[in-house]
Amino acid sequence: MPGVTFARGERVSLHTVERDDAAFYQRGRNHPDVRGPLGLADPTNLAQSEETVEDWVERDDSANLLVCLPPEDPDADPTPIGTVNAWELDRPRGKVSYWLLPEYHGEGYATEAMTLFLDHLFDARSVRGVQAHVFAHNDSSRALLDRLGFALEGTLRQNNFVEGAYRDEHVYGLLRDEWVGAE
Repeated sequence: MPGVTFARGERVSLHTVERDDAAFYQRGRNHPDVRGPLGLADPTNLAQSEETVEDWVERDDSANLLVCLPPEDPDADPTPIGTVNAWELDRPRGKVSYWLLPEYHGEGYATEAMTLFLDHLFDARSVRGVQAHVFAHNDSSRALLDRLGFALEGTLRQNNFVEGAYRDEHVYGLLRDEWVGAE
């Protein structure tokens, strides 16, 4: 069950990640349409997902939130559909990632969630900018970063073996002034 509401948009809300959200992480990180674009080769069981939540999500230099749809019934829990994540926030340029379950792709939810998340990062953290790494064949993710104003900063050629081939990995960057000044 998602934790408390951290930020609200028009169609999505961001919620704290709680330990019992490990099953949701397991579901998403094992889905073929999520696993491949994230570069995750091996299956993840529930115990490993619990470790991910404990070790990764609870780090001091990170911010991790569930992307949720609001319930139709005000007494029900929101529906988690993905995550937004940042780490190395103690450095001048932190790193960001995101994923949604495939049934929610193409609806604008990732754009709204990342907009809320970037607003938070640049308002609450002293990072100079953020980076996102995306595989060259992941057209949807590259388009999302373009929409958000990220600039392509470089390519790590054949950087990872993903989905049966060595894949180029693009490095995108967004500076604080580009985000804050664009509002």
